[in-house]
Amino acid sequence: MARAGKQVEEDEAPGAPEWMVTFSDCMTLLLTFFVLLLSFSSFDDKAFRKLQMIFMEDMPAVSQSDELNRDAVLPTEQIQTTFDLTEGSEKPTLLKGLGNNVREETRVDFRSRKVFSISSEKIFWGNGTLISAEGRRIMTTMASFLEEIPSRVVICENGPAGKGGAEQLGLSRAWAVLEYLTSSQSLDKNWFSVSAGSTLAQEGLRSGGPSRTSLKSERTLEIVLLERSIYD
Repeated sequence: MARAGKQVEEDEAPGAPEWMVTFSDCMTLLLTFFVLLLSFSSFDDKAFRKLQMIFMEDMPAVSQSDELNRDAVLPTEQIQTTFDLTEGSEKPTLLKGLGNNVREETRVDFRSRKVFSISSEKIFWGNGTLISAEGRRIMTTMASFLEEIPSRVVICENGPAGKGGAEQLGLSRAWAVLEYLTSSQSLDKNWFSVSAGSTLAQEGLRSGGPSRTSLKSERTLEIVLLERSIYD
């Protein structure tokens, strides 16, 4: 009986062994690992704050936009229903009456509301009648006010009594102010008058007490706006 011959094994094609992986497989596995790591992990609060500070220092534009985005999502205030008020300007006076809220009649006191008094040192140079730069600025403001509220105006400049020539100096200074308001500021000359007497002094005499000007040791310029009932 013939002996069976040994089968010859076929040579395998040359290539890498089965246990080896390619470079592409390594990169795929590595990428998958990092994706899973970032998906199921988070930074610690301290580490997150450190990263935030680094971004804010190196990229201020990014941190600024982040603040703007956080401001944009702030909760808005809810609209509240308003209620009718029982007091105040919401209710007309004619509907609820005068009551004790206001006086029915108020006496007109033009002396405390329409008398402008200022130290003459801020208006004139030294002891003369020449108006200083600060005085021109103040008088320009006063002219703008008088232009909006045209009325009869009395100008008076006075000082402590007992000094010779004080009255004449007061008239000269009052006239200098009148000339500045009418010539430089183009106000109507018919509005103005000058006086040697002080309105504040007359008020003190009528009240029986010392006048305000007698208590001061400096000269004062007064500009008085008369009530319309006085000259109409």
